[in-house]
This record gives sequence, C-alpha cells and structure tokens, in this order.
Amino acid sequence: MKKLLVVLLSLTLIFAFTGCTSSNNEAAEDMEIKTQEVVTSNTDDDDDNISNTENTVENVNEKDYDFSSYENDIRKITKKVNNAKTSSNASENHKHFYTLKKQIDAVDDELDKLDDEFEHAYQMKEISFETYKARERAIEKLEDELELAEEALENKYGIDD
Repeated sequence: MKKLLVVLLSLTLIFAFTGCTSSNNEAAEDMEIKTQEVVTSNTDDDDDNISNTENTVENVNEKDYDFSSYENDIRKITKKVNNAKTSSNASENHKHFYTLKKQIDAVDDELDKLDDEFEHAYQMKEISFETYKARERAIEKLEDELELAEEALENKYGIDD
C-alpha cells in the first residue's frame, strides 16, 4: 500500500511540474511575440516623416523639457534592431548584437543622467514637484520603449545580456 501511495504521489508531482513548465514556455513565447510586435509597430514610419503621437510627452508646457531628441534616438535604434539581419556566423552575430546594445546602453545612460539632473534641480527647488514628476514619468516611458528594443534585440540574436 505504501509503494502504491509513493508511486501515485511521484506521478502527481511529475505531471504537476511538467504542466507548469510547458505553460511557462508558452507564456514566454507569447511575450516574445508581443515584444517584437510592439517594437515593430513603433517603427513603421520613415525617420523624416514621423507622426507617432504616442511617443510624445503629454501635458508639455513652455517650461517643460523637450524629449524629442531622445524619442528620435530610440525610434532610430528600434528601427535598426528591426532591420538587423542574423547570419550563420556566430561571431558576426555577436558583433552586430553588441554594436546595437552599445547604442541602447548609451541612450539609457543619457536618460539616467538626465533623471539625476532633474532630481537635483527639484532638490535645489529650481523646479516644482509636479514638473519633476512629469519629467520623471516621461523618462520612464522612454526607458520602457528602450527596454522593448533591447528585448527584441536579445530575442532576435538569442543572446540574453
């Protein structure tokens, strides 16, 4: 009787873990597809004629900061990621991957510095709390878009950096 109970318990655990594993893989694949679709949907316009209002900062007033150069940089990087081609040569893939990754990291570093500058300006009472929070939200949105581009890059080249 004990042996039968141990066998049944073992089988139950095996099926339970097997079921979780496959659903996690499916969820990861769904997320990969959604990530690639989101990144692709933001880069269909030409660089010179971009009218994507989703990326513009909302509630901008005269005293607010202009994030358009960062938006353009992220749009260009995203377009490069989407247009990147993988090859059968692993070293060439690594080279392309890290070239694009450096560009993503450079913009991310600029956004971090900008966020620090805004925080310092708020602490020195040079800008209001509302202005600081609006700018911080805008930076977070840009960082989210940059992260989507990075995830698409990692998925395309199969490198998790």
